[in-house]
Formats: sequence, structure tokens, C-alpha cells
Amino acid sequence: MQPGAPMSGPQPLLWLAWVCAAAAIVYVIGAPFWAAEYPMMTDFPFHAASASVFRHYLDPGWHFHEQFQFQLVAVPYVTFYTLAAILMLVLPPIVATKLAAGMMLALLPAGLMVLCWGLRKSPLLGLWGLVPVWGAVTHWGFIHYVAALGLFAMALGLGLRIAVRSSPLLQGLLTAVLVLLFFTDVFRFPSTLFMLLVVALVMRGRVESIRGLLIPIGVASALFIAWWATRADPLAAALGWFRPPDWGRMLDAGRYAFDIFLGDDDARMFRQVGLLFGATAGVLVVVAAFRLRSWPSGGWMVPAHLVVGIAILLFVALYLTLPMERGVWWYVFPREITGAFFLLPALLPNLPRKTWAHLGFVVWTAVAIAPLAEHVADVHREFGMTTTHFREIIRELPKAPKLLYLVYDHEGARAQSSPYVHLPAYAQAERGGWLSYHFAQFESSPFRYRDPSDPEAELPPETPVRWEWSPQLFQLDQHGAFFDWFLVRRASTADVLFAADPSIVRVAHFESWWLYHRRGSSTGP
Repeated sequence: MQPGAPMSGPQPLLWLAWVCAAAAIVYVIGAPFWAAEYPMMTDFPFHAASASVFRHYLDPGWHFHEQFQFQLVAVPYVTFYTLAAILMLVLPPIVATKLAAGMMLALLPAGLMVLCWGLRKSPLLGLWGLVPVWGAVTHWGFIHYVAALGLFAMALGLGLRIAVRSSPLLQGLLTAVLVLLFFTDVFRFPSTLFMLLVVALVMRGRVESIRGLLIPIGVASALFIAWWATRADPLAAALGWFRPPDWGRMLDAGRYAFDIFLGDDDARMFRQVGLLFGATAGVLVVVAAFRLRSWPSGGWMVPAHLVVGIAILLFVALYLTLPMERGVWWYVFPREITGAFFLLPALLPNLPRKTWAHLGFVVWTAVAIAPLAEHVADVHREFGMTTTHFREIIRELPKAPKLLYLVYDHEGARAQSSPYVHLPAYAQAERGGWLSYHFAQFESSPFRYRDPSDPEAELPPETPVRWEWSPQLFQLDQHGAFFDWFLVRRASTADVLFAADPSIVRVAHFESWWLYHRRGSSTGP
């Protein structure tokens, strides 16, 4: 089939294929979210809390204004939180944040579809972009990064399309995608600009419309340079992250991308999906071999696929050379291998032009991936059962509490990462108030604590680095005086932690959750 050739067969079948594709996307992404009230994602509670800060910043009853000040230019991680805050106008905080996160994750298959379209293939091939949606990166809660991968692929697809035949509409769309990427994950921005330059270099001499890339690249570069000039420290520091390649990491690529749960069930499910993907690729290769003569010799096809190959190699190079931890950033290099796996379906041969083949492909892909989503949803459902007592105990909290929390016990979930470590942040998402630990203390947050010298500031005491993972660092006299509520997850009683202050009394206990209140404080049970 020549690229761009019309498909043959009943058009209703093609529409049905797209309806089935949309249903598969909604199911695969939505099932784990709705299996439990609280997603089994480590950083997700703070995403909900941060979105509430965006939503209720000017609401005096939530007391965010006296704690935080925005730094949206210096740290433009605002897409997710802005979307969730808008949804909070009509939905409860947790529901709104889950819906916003689902929309962000949907950028993976959507971005891969645009990339396949840019390669003059059926966009339906991008349905395989659902595979990494529920990988390790998502379960750590790195929603911004996952969404940025989708936008990266989208920008690459639009760039390839513009290189073939430019238009003001495509230029505007690419510019909009780049701006959205900038405000989603600024650290994915340089690699995206680099790959657009690769498109320009690789396709040069083979197509006539390469000049169409200049405007989007120019606008995006100006935006990035303006950010660099005002806030270069984070990225400048990142330039020193790289080190000689660690080739041994290639043996662990699958584990870093897809090893999510305790036990081998997730590995088995991902291996099964990988085998089905391999079978799909094999069938498409065989079909493509029979229609090889219909492809034009030379032209855009080889260089366009070379661009995708270079993008995959870029992700692999970052995976091999970045550290695991740098400053406040953690799980740094494993994120990149997810990007490499994500782009692989773009190298698949195109689907036959028969509409029934498109419908069959969608059904086959959905059948291949759906069991993985069901498995993830089952594990999230199990996690949801362990958070029942957490829900009961935070109901005891008043509006806008000054809450100190300590998580000693991380048992109860099947996740490799602890989904309990930030769970109390849901209290701030739903009720406002103060927390003993917050992402706002890091430079990577779009808002930070006010200057202590600000007369309007009312701030919790500074906590040690990695406080949330080191509750043993807690000192009642040093860290507890500011707070009037104390929430502890501990297998045994937490009374000993507050014995030195008789004004702090236990008010509730559900399973491993212990809640204490300071008598005589402004907020009471």
C-alpha cells in the first residue's frame, strides 16, 4: 500500500475500529483508577494536594495563601495541577485528580497515534502505547513525565508531517504541543527540540517543506531561552548528571520499566503482552513483505523511520548515563527506558488498507492488553481495601488541620514502592491546612513556602531531607510544637512518641493508623 492511499472496504468498519480503540483506551486507563478510592501510586496524594493548592489558594478557609507562593515561571510544572484544579470546580478533589491523571496518561496512546500518522501509517498502531501506561514510572506517580512522553511523540509526529507537507494548521498544532510540553515537564523539552532538529537534518534534501519547522522550533526555543535566563539552576545542574555508560543496565531494562508489584505476576503479564506484541509485529512484517513492491523506493520512508530509531537510541543513551538520584530527583535513569519501549510500536509495518483489517487489529490489541489492565486493577482494588481504615481516621480531622504525619509501617500493599508514605497528603487535598512534610520545600515544585520573614507567613518547621522515609528522625520538641494533630501509621501503639507532652492525647485508632490531638488547640475533634 502506498502511503496515504485510501482504504478499501465498508467505512462503518473503520468508524467501529475507532470506537473500539477509544473504548480500549478508556478501559485500560480507567479501570485501575476506579478500582480503588485511592490509586496505588506513591506520589499521587501530593498531586491531589498540589492541585487543591491551585484550586483553593485564595480561599481563606483552606489557609494556603499564608503558606505558599507560586513560582510558575521558574518551575512550569502546571498542566496537571491546572487541569485537576479546573475539574475540582465541579468534582470532589480526589475524583478530579484521578480524572485529570487519566487524561494525562491518555497522552501516551494519543501521542503514539500522532507519531504513526506522521509516519504515514494508520494511527491505530498507536494503541500499543497503552502498554507502558501502567508501568513502574506511573506507579511511582511520575504523571508529568508520562504525559511528556506522549507529547514528545506527538511533537515528533507533527514534525515529520510538516517535513512532508507544511501548513499553517500543522505549524500551529506543533507550536501548541511544544508549549504544552514546556508547561508539563520542562526537562523533556530539550530532547524534543533536539529531535525536531534531527527531523530537519535527516529529512533535508528529501522533502521540500523543511522550512515549516522553523516557526515552531523558533517559538519553542524562545520560550526555553527565556526560562533558562530566569531559572537556569535546575537545568544547569542537570548538565552535570551524565556519566560513562553503564552497559549492565541493559540486563535490567525490563525490570526498571515494568517490575511494579511484589511477586512475579506483573512480570508474567508484561511478558505475555510482549509476546503478543511480537506476534503482531511478525504478522505485519509478513504482510508487508507481500506488498513491498507497492512502497516507493527511497523518498521519505527510510529517513522518517531513522528519526524514530534515533529517538529510541536517545532514550537508551539517557538510561545508560543518568544516575539513579540527583538532589531531590529520584528514579532518574529508569524513567528513560520506558520512553524507549514506548516508541517501539512506531516501527511496526503499516496495517493493510482493508477496513476489516483495522477493526481486527484493534480488537486483537485490546484483547492482548486488557488482561494487563485487569490485573493492575485487581492489585489496586486490594490496596483500596487496606486504605479503608485510613479513610475512617481522616474523617476525624477538622477543616484546615495542622497535621504532622509519620509513616513507620509500609506493609499491606503489593507495590514495590510504598503507596502509604504520602497517603496523609489526601487530608490536605480534601480539607486544606498544613502538613509536616510537603513537596513545596523542594525547588522542583511550582509553588514553595513563603519566606519566613513575610509577616503573612504561617509555616510549619523545616524538616530533614527524606523526612517522609525517615520517621525515626522525628523529635517532638523540635518538630511537633507547631502542630495540633498527629497521624501515625505504625504496627504497635504510637503513644510512646508523644509521652513527653501530656497535652497530646489519642483520639482514634483504626488498625495501623493512630490519630492524636493536642488539647487546648484552636481546632478540636
